[in-house]
Amino acid sequence: MKYPQKRFWRAASRIYHCLVSQDSATQLKLPFEDWWHSDRLIRKRQQAQRRGWDLAVLKLERELKTGVAQLIQQLTTLHRELSSDSLQQQISSVGEIYAELLAIEEEFGELQLDLRAQSISVITERIELEGVYLGPFEICLVYGNQNTDGSLHYRVIARDPNPAITNDCVTHPHVQSEVVCEGEGQTVIRGSLKQGRLLDFFTIVASLLRTYNPDSPYVALDDWDSVECTECADVISANAQTRCDNCEITLCSECARDCSDCECPFCHECLSHCDSCHGNCCSSCLKQCIQCHADCCQRCLLENERCSDCDAQEIEETNEEKQETHTAEANPVTATAIQPDGLGETVVPA
Repeated sequence: MKYPQKRFWRAASRIYHCLVSQDSATQLKLPFEDWWHSDRLIRKRQQAQRRGWDLAVLKLERELKTGVAQLIQQLTTLHRELSSDSLQQQISSVGEIYAELLAIEEEFGELQLDLRAQSISVITERIELEGVYLGPFEICLVYGNQNTDGSLHYRVIARDPNPAITNDCVTHPHVQSEVVCEGEGQTVIRGSLKQGRLLDFFTIVASLLRTYNPDSPYVALDDWDSVECTECADVISANAQTRCDNCEITLCSECARDCSDCECPFCHECLSHCDSCHGNCCSSCLKQCIQCHADCCQRCLLENERCSDCDAQEIEETNEEKQETHTAEANPVTATAIQPDGLGETVVPA
């Protein structure tokens, strides 16, 4: 969109006064927020370890890794500022900043200028890295008194977001919660903002979004469409995931167990066991023995709806009964006649 020169000049003047008002001494500050955030994650991780919450421990470790990386980045930036003459770099004039705005519009084709919100935005082309579609991004530079330290801040907003499945706050391998991991480009980006070299700033950030560094992503492109196993929290690719046939949670191949009868996958909580062979079996495939009421799989439950143990016991009892009958028939008992007491005797007088 073409803006009248007056609007460009007003924006350039406001940006210039914002940059001039920055006091070099007040800009130097320790990254306490990042420090406290990392410290809080450490204490949460310790608490999860004490309670045996292994899944929570793994998730907190990943968040802590990212938080510590950001803390190191902030401290490195502070060290570079103290070790160089960047604090004494010359600020562009109002006319030079005005020319920068014109050059940005020509370079990106469109520049969105919002004097009320004190923001300047450009939109990149649709970005695709290693076959993963990420969509266009809006680079929004905010200036003015709303920034507590008086400096220029910016956000990177996904206009057609395709976030990582494992973390919907990551819209780009190097963008999380609309904040870019600037990496080695941090010094150049911060220097261009402090001096008012706005074209350099937008060009560098746009170039960073078109680049992928596999050594320091929030989420690797190989894992972009991957998911976490609900049981062990391991990251698995989309084509390697399995779902529990009962509760439908996502499982990796190590955590999924197949029912020995229907061969469907189940998680640990939804899978039962046969009381006879102790094999994995889902509750739908288990049936009770009509005699001992044990839960049995199809292989252990016979046609007479008894388990093998009860069937063997019945056969043994039947054999014992047959053996007793056979013994009785082979050795019949001979009857003995019983005579009445005194039968046939004559009483003799004394």
